[in-house]
Amino acid sequence: MRIANFEHTGLERVDAWLLANHEQDIGLADLKECLKTVNVSFVLEGINRVHSTLICELKDSYVQQSQRYVSHGTDQFDESDLPPGEKERGQALIRQAGRLYAAMSEDGSGIPMEDARYILPLAAKTNLSVAMSADKLADLFALCNGRPLMEPVREAMEPLLPASLYQRLSSAPPGGVRESLTAVFYQDALDRLTPEQPMILLQAFKDLNLKAGLGALTSTRAQAPSEVLAAWGDGAAEKAKAVAQRVMSYGHTAIAEQARTTFGMMCSLVTYHQQIRHRLSSNHREDLRALAGNGDRPAIVPASVQRSRFKEDFLALSRSFKAFRLQILDRLGLDRALPFLLNCDQIKLIYSANARADAAVLSERICMNAQWEIRDLCLRKLTLLKDLSEPLYSKAAPACVYGPCPEGKKSCGSQDEMRARFRNC
Repeated sequence: MRIANFEHTGLERVDAWLLANHEQDIGLADLKECLKTVNVSFVLEGINRVHSTLICELKDSYVQQSQRYVSHGTDQFDESDLPPGEKERGQALIRQAGRLYAAMSEDGSGIPMEDARYILPLAAKTNLSVAMSADKLADLFALCNGRPLMEPVREAMEPLLPASLYQRLSSAPPGGVRESLTAVFYQDALDRLTPEQPMILLQAFKDLNLKAGLGALTSTRAQAPSEVLAAWGDGAAEKAKAVAQRVMSYGHTAIAEQARTTFGMMCSLVTYHQQIRHRLSSNHREDLRALAGNGDRPAIVPASVQRSRFKEDFLALSRSFKAFRLQILDRLGLDRALPFLLNCDQIKLIYSANARADAAVLSERICMNAQWEIRDLCLRKLTLLKDLSEPLYSKAAPACVYGPCPEGKKSCGSQDEMRARFRNC
């Protein structure tokens, strides 16, 4: 892998500040304060999708190469550094996945390329364009420090950063949560997620409309919100709903940020990556060791593959990957097992968001041009959210429902149907 197109807007000033204050006890928080107004941009080329997934979890602006450009050539996969014996078996599996992906992607197979990619392993190479405030470099280094899987990313940064800054960031202790510890906190919620129930409401404020309505009046009334609530009395719920509906109709959607919910979601790694790219929610995903070591969880097989002649090959190969991954995890550890996760493997996550952020995500992902799995999950979620508040999620619909389709030549052509389904529903 390599880093290309690196550009920054002031790291030399941070370097000079570090050198001028080298006798001071400069903490990481001090350094991040000076870095946060500096901008950094670069492209990570030739990384695998384990790298890109972990980096995207840091939440900044990332644009990733589409997997439609993966071919069955060996140079399209990061063939893991395994001992002899395991290495040959791992390479054989990866090449088999590449060949099956290529066959399913051929014209006439009846399988969209977006569905064929479900058989690709996380060993598939990708390119990732990154733009961030420079304080996020500390988070990136915390992810890389002390983790062999991520060390190549850190090492590629060395010639690009001022020496004193690189040294300071590299000497910081490894970051990240202790997944084995936090897993205990989330386990009950994660256990509720199943392939049959992949989207569940876990927590919400008692009355979302009340939160939004009182939030709206906080800025427009001399009275304190508690006084407004007392004056409303038993009619508080309906009055708050009316306020929320009126203010939202003005386009003042910021009040929806007062309403928050927490959901559990179970999905393929394809859809997990789409979820974290939105950067708008607070996420907790299950321990990767639990994911890699789960031998019983079924893979997601797209309907187009289910109907095709490739179904049995798809299932057999996913089982072979799972068996091999379990052996590697047991003998060689998590980092060497992760590239043998497949896009069709399912992951569980818990995430919270405010109603404004949720509505923005739902309006994109319910579009008929959205990927089928995340669209299905978002439709399930919208049904649950509408039961909590109609006003706050009234515009959580594809853009074509309230205006012209923004997809241009890629429009699905179903605007009338979408309007009938989602307007005033």
